[in-house]
Amino acid sequence: MLKRIRRIILIIIVAVTAVLSAVYFLYTPPQNKFPAKTIINGVDVSGLSVKQAEEKLTKEWRGKEFTFIWQGKEYKVPMSPLKFDMDLGPVMKSPDLYQKIRILLRLGNDHKIQMWPDKSDGFRDEIAALPFCDNTDKEPTTDAYVDLTDFEFRTVREKIGTEVDPYIILNIARSKIAAGLLSAELTEAEIVRQPEMTADSEEFADRLKYCKDNLSYRINYDADGEDVVITPDILDEMVKYTDKGAQFDDKRIEAFVKDLAGRFNEYGETYNFTTSGGSTIPVQSVTFGKYVNQEEMTADLKEALEAQESGTLEVKWAQAKYNSGAGIGNSFVEISIEDQHVWCYKDGELVVDCDCVTGAPGHDTARGVFVVNYVTGPTVLRGDNGDGSRYESPVNCFMPFYGGQGIHGSNGWRSRWGGEIYKTNGSHGCVNCPDAAARTIADTVTAGYPVVIY
Repeated sequence: MLKRIRRIILIIIVAVTAVLSAVYFLYTPPQNKFPAKTIINGVDVSGLSVKQAEEKLTKEWRGKEFTFIWQGKEYKVPMSPLKFDMDLGPVMKSPDLYQKIRILLRLGNDHKIQMWPDKSDGFRDEIAALPFCDNTDKEPTTDAYVDLTDFEFRTVREKIGTEVDPYIILNIARSKIAAGLLSAELTEAEIVRQPEMTADSEEFADRLKYCKDNLSYRINYDADGEDVVITPDILDEMVKYTDKGAQFDDKRIEAFVKDLAGRFNEYGETYNFTTSGGSTIPVQSVTFGKYVNQEEMTADLKEALEAQESGTLEVKWAQAKYNSGAGIGNSFVEISIEDQHVWCYKDGELVVDCDCVTGAPGHDTARGVFVVNYVTGPTVLRGDNGDGSRYESPVNCFMPFYGGQGIHGSNGWRSRWGGEIYKTNGSHGCVNCPDAAARTIADTVTAGYPVVIY
């Protein structure tokens, strides 16, 4: 009897095993569609393809809200800005025996999968707008850094403040959502912004070594007693040193040289000028002054940065002043249009004192402070009279100072000077002087010599 019972039990076991094996190995759920009563993360996807199911899951979950719990209060944020990364393929293709049986019995299956939300800017912005994320009056968190304002290379340690970091809160929410949860209780310690670099990190040690190895050289400029030293923080902005050599930030280098030009240039200024008659008047620079050659200085600076050698770089002038001191100096040509008179001074000594004829009305001689462009001997001046005719005027010397205007003699074709001659018989803008006086001025001045006209 016992043997018979055992045999029946064995037959039942074999039969059940055979049925289960048949179910597992022979039954195949409908292809490319989820079986009836398939639930994924709380959403019914029965009869849907993988793509359709992903779309439905995304739509359903984007319609939910995530709840942040802060100091006992709840703050809800819509999940509508989020996109989700999910893999429904394994749910579709590989049901286990238990799931197959439930499918055959139409009992349905409930699946839990990870749906990772993206790092949505819109979701982060919603978080940042929450009251507890308002960083007004909160102390900022600062990274550790190397003080590059001088050559001591001091370590300034990081400091954890009280400001909240919305990115941290965003990632907390993402982890919860991926786990199928729609709320998170936050604490102050976990949402405070953390420093990206700490003084004890290997990254900081590498940074400190880089600074000491590559930014310790001193480059300076000396312009008329003004000393400018390029400090390590400026060096660090202009060039990076790698295994491939110096990598220049051309825009930063050009900006630095432009700033130097702003400090060293003396151009377009107004001076208080004491006339030969003893009065003090304001005169404005037109072409007089000095300004640096930025292109040459940029090239010199790049060469010095690449060499990493300390030294004083020469200030390259595109135009230098005749005198090295401040102001116009004591060597200049002075021209009074009202007095129709010229004075020429050399190192404070008067070398020429004569009447002149300046530009006629409509061809007025320019006023301001200029420089002599060059000095030439006898030549012929040619130009337009303004009525369609042209003129040719031989002169014994010519000293242009502004456009076609210059100081020159008449080579004998003018014999009267001063007074109001210029009003009816003036020049085309030049300053006409007696031949002897013009020749003396030409022998005295050189390119760059100041010319003051008022």
